[in-house]
Amino acid sequence: MSDGPLANVRVLEFTDEIGAYCGKLLADLGADVIKVEPPNGESQRQAPPFLDGDAGPDASIAFWAQNTSKRSLALDLFDEAHLARARELALGADIILEDHLPGSLATVGLGYDDLRGERPNLVYVSITGFGQTGPHSNYAYDDIVGQAMGGVMTLAGQPEDPPNLIYGNQGNICASIQAAQGTLVALHHAERTGQGQHVDVSVQEALSLPMETAMMMWDFQHTNRVRTGPLGLLRMPIPGVGVYETQAGYVMAYITAPGGADFPEVVAWMDEVGFEHDLHDETYTELVHGMNLRFLAQVLSDPESAAGAAGQLAHINDVFTDFLATMTALEAYEEGQRRRLLVGLVSTPRDLVENRQLRDRDWYQPVAVDSREVEFPGPPYRLSATPATVSSPPALDQHDDADWNATPARPGTARSGIHIRTCRRWYAGCEPGSAVN
Repeated sequence: MSDGPLANVRVLEFTDEIGAYCGKLLADLGADVIKVEPPNGESQRQAPPFLDGDAGPDASIAFWAQNTSKRSLALDLFDEAHLARARELALGADIILEDHLPGSLATVGLGYDDLRGERPNLVYVSITGFGQTGPHSNYAYDDIVGQAMGGVMTLAGQPEDPPNLIYGNQGNICASIQAAQGTLVALHHAERTGQGQHVDVSVQEALSLPMETAMMMWDFQHTNRVRTGPLGLLRMPIPGVGVYETQAGYVMAYITAPGGADFPEVVAWMDEVGFEHDLHDETYTELVHGMNLRFLAQVLSDPESAAGAAGQLAHINDVFTDFLATMTALEAYEEGQRRRLLVGLVSTPRDLVENRQLRDRDWYQPVAVDSREVEFPGPPYRLSATPATVSSPPALDQHDDADWNATPARPGTARSGIHIRTCRRWYAGCEPGSAVN
């Protein structure tokens, strides 16, 4: 039995791609998550890449990534015996998590209204493309549709490009993160009051949040944010701002932004390593020493006023580009950071796996999968008293005898009309922590 922060929380999961990551977050935190799948498994089990290149329901790395720490139970919900078992599990669960079109589970008697009468403290979580209500609620959904309808595609990519898809099913991930937050809040409320509720999460709404100020800009200014590329809101190249190629890999620099050293530190770096340049010429010195937050604000508010210096700025940027090309991305990152310059390594997956910071923090966790050890990324948070842990994803129907016997029921909450008070002092007939009417 888990000793994580969600130990003894029972979660019955009816998800495919959209909400699987929400279940993973809860499971890694110690909840007992039983994933109910169709007899042939959910669709992610057929998604590449596969272990050793061999396709199969238990070899999908894509499935593994979203389903660690769960149990798997294969049930045909159109079979009376299987449906009865699913309903029995549902009535013993603290949380039900599903991502089907609105009303789908209600057709087999597993909707929120079907269960809450017998389980009034049930937290029922639905993650769908467009939510449970509204004219689009039953529209077909895929992650690319969510990214398009949520607005993030219109801001992704280079200015000269059409809208771009962000890699990695970010709509599903973002919605699952928001759903996990809503789930924990609703669970807290249920334990405090005995009242469950339906948590309704829309991918479209969840994906509109990362757009930051874009919608407010329209509300206040009636202007649409546009794709800006690595320069951000800057409309002209500024030395030390953007993505730069090195001998091996890329770095992202934002040297003129607040929080780090200014561009003269770059020139000092060039001088110390003997890199030849002409940035001490008076043609460039004023700009070199003037590229700071005030200068950036001027460029953002009135690009034309800075356009007169475009030639000098382009030359300084060319010198900086040539300088970074003399070293590797890792060297540029580490020396830049030593000098308090805002330089970040553009990490490849290999870079992340070998990253000293992540290794030192033991972020990767070894998990036994198919009789071999596989390293999984760890939880995105550190809890000092009740750490989250990642365990192996389940094989299809691995837990065909799954029940809640191994997960004790959580303590019941106060019934209506009974008040629980904590006595903080000794009174006659009342010890600290006892309950009184």
